[in-house]
Amino acid sequence: MCAVFFPSPTQVINEMLTSAMADSESVVYDLGSGDGSVVITAARDYCVKKAVGIEKDKRLCSIARSRTSHLKNAVIINGNYDSIDISEASIVTLYQSASENSRLRHKFLSELAEGTTIVSHDFGIPGWRPSKFLTIDVNRHTHRIMVYKLGFNTPI
Repeated sequence: MCAVFFPSPTQVINEMLTSAMADSESVVYDLGSGDGSVVITAARDYCVKKAVGIEKDKRLCSIARSRTSHLKNAVIINGNYDSIDISEASIVTLYQSASENSRLRHKFLSELAEGTTIVSHDFGIPGWRPSKFLTIDVNRHTHRIMVYKLGFNTPI
């Protein structure tokens, strides 16, 4: 079953990347990247070394590839993030359900290095304590941003 695509507002994306301290040395992976908005913002506005979006929906992947084709530091992968190695990431962004985030804990612990930042929009990672918790209001809707530092506020 495919998850429904709900794009993150631009203000939320910026806050997620700012909170993760994205910069020219960062490698950002966006799990379930949808239309590529996080990848575009990371590559273009934060000048990250590399921004990778992983999206299994072929239509959304096609849209994201079209939107990122001019960015040399952006890659969109059509596939299931469960089967794709994310170990090079220094920052992982996601907008998944709490149950999906819980399921992803094993992937994070087995593939990511200590110190990797994970930023989740609206849904936390059950059992893990965020190092930062922010709320941002956009168009009368409150969005939650949780930042996790692997190994510092989470198990390793």
